[in-house]
Amino acid sequence: MEIPKTCKAAVLTEYGKPLEIKEIPIPDVTGNAILVKVLLAGICGTDVHQAAGTLGIKFPLPNIQGHETLGQIVKLGPERVADVAGQELKVGDRIMWSHDFCGKCYYCSVLRMPFMCKNNIGYGFSHPDKLMGGFAEYEFILPTTPVVKVPENVLDEEAIGVGCAFRTVVNAFDKLQKKSPLGLADTVVIQGCGPIGLYSLVTANAIGAGQTIVIGAPENRLELAKKWGATHVINIDEVKDPAERQKIVLDLTDGRGAELVVECSGNPMAFNEGFGLMINGGTYLIIGLTTPSKIEFIPYVFLGKNATVIGSGSADIVHFYRALKFIKYNRTKIPMGAIISKHYRLEEINEALAGMRTGTEIKAVIDNR
Repeated sequence: MEIPKTCKAAVLTEYGKPLEIKEIPIPDVTGNAILVKVLLAGICGTDVHQAAGTLGIKFPLPNIQGHETLGQIVKLGPERVADVAGQELKVGDRIMWSHDFCGKCYYCSVLRMPFMCKNNIGYGFSHPDKLMGGFAEYEFILPTTPVVKVPENVLDEEAIGVGCAFRTVVNAFDKLQKKSPLGLADTVVIQGCGPIGLYSLVTANAIGAGQTIVIGAPENRLELAKKWGATHVINIDEVKDPAERQKIVLDLTDGRGAELVVECSGNPMAFNEGFGLMINGGTYLIIGLTTPSKIEFIPYVFLGKNATVIGSGSADIVHFYRALKFIKYNRTKIPMGAIISKHYRLEEINEALAGMRTGTEIKAVIDNR
């Protein structure tokens, strides 16, 4: 196909202001670089906070947002022949990719946790001239960025959630299983029913949870949680009192609480409530928080509960690979594509962000197909 010299992109020029559609030059593709046509670009809570300027990190402006992208290769550098799993790459393949990590720092080389790399280059947070954001018609992938091919039987709508939420959850549960493993038939409480919460639900069930209790709102997200295997849901729009929510959980767990509570809500106030839902000796896994808001809490609760607290953010390319494999093998049992609640055109990016901000959408996507 003929590749244009420029393409449209939604550019964040000022925090708290609408994104602007601009024409951006398309870089040359050499060496190991890749150029993709953006098929779908997912919008998550991080994008909403980033656009508003309330994210924990403020990136230099202007930039092209969009860090969860499904792209189709339109030009492949001559030296890039395979994905991270050794699968052959060719023009027309659908791929996903992680952020670009240095591979040399302490976190990359010693801890083997490249998602903590201090020298990383982030997709969705870079200057427009680099064309490294999903809110665009095309996206440029650096020569050093690892990519993974999407399995042929996995639909676009099923795959897109891997770009942020699902890979993040896979990483978080990897840490959980190493530090404080979820036991067979344990109870899991999930605070929040957005994409992070929904993928935590299916992951907990896959590991062997006995019952999964999802707390959140609105109703459309809770209905999807039921379809994805939640044994119980608690609607915070209906059960507004945290003490009443705690009683429901305790009643479902013989008065003890859940062995695992997973914070997926993004609301700092969920932190204190979560400890009241947890059994003594249980684990609190934090995945959803994206803002540095302060709350008051009593550290003694950690000791009194003999609690394990694990924080986890972002992921590596291996987590993309494993999330896609999970979808490949479970797509006929779980309606994974149902997480997409609405498709928007690129020119409707601000409406899409608003839908995610208000919680109207479960997962909004920019659709360039």
